[in-house]
Amino acid sequence: FLNFPLALILGWFLADKERAEASERALQTLADRTRAQALQAQLNPHVLFNVLGGLTELVHEDPDAAEEALVGLIEMYRQLTLHGAALTAPLRAERELIERYLEIEEIRLGKRLELAWAWPPWADELELPPLLLQPLVENAIKHGIAPLPEGGTLHLSVGRSQDRLVLTVSNNGAPLREDRREGTGLGNLRQRLAFMTDFRPTLDLCQDGAWTTAKLTLVWRWPT
Repeated sequence: FLNFPLALILGWFLADKERAEASERALQTLADRTRAQALQAQLNPHVLFNVLGGLTELVHEDPDAAEEALVGLIEMYRQLTLHGAALTAPLRAERELIERYLEIEEIRLGKRLELAWAWPPWADELELPPLLLQPLVENAIKHGIAPLPEGGTLHLSVGRSQDRLVLTVSNNGAPLREDRREGTGLGNLRQRLAFMTDFRPTLDLCQDGAWTTAKLTLVWRWPT
């Protein structure tokens, strides 16, 4: 009988400690999500600024093409705002956003930009945090293809292995500079990846011959 009250007190203490720890974990998760969404929101005006900057020269060279690109930009920014506000979304939504962005860049760069996709149908339905590929595509266009008079090819691919999902963006434009500094887009992406602990992400940027490759690898549990 003497042990019964002690057991009650110990049980209450352990339950209270467990509730406090669960509450702390929930608050930490909420804080991480809030910071991640803030970083996503920060990326939106950065994308708009870069696209507008690229279209400035087109206004003087080809006003009709500039008007077409601006109409496309309005639609792209609408998609970007909706997509960037979500915690997760089908990868299809990011593909559609990238396609819209590349349509604008094709108007600006013309034949200097060639595209190659290796995007299997199953990739569209994957649920992922938004804006993982878009910064890599933008970086490849801005620093790889656009600076060269002859331009280059942009290659996007999605692949998988037993327990990994691999998203890759490559280009054969200007090679990586040894003194390069990562810009806002890549820096923002790396900060957001730090919150994706369940995926244990790695982002590698390397030069392989004429090709500059950005490879994002995520731990993934495929259905059996």
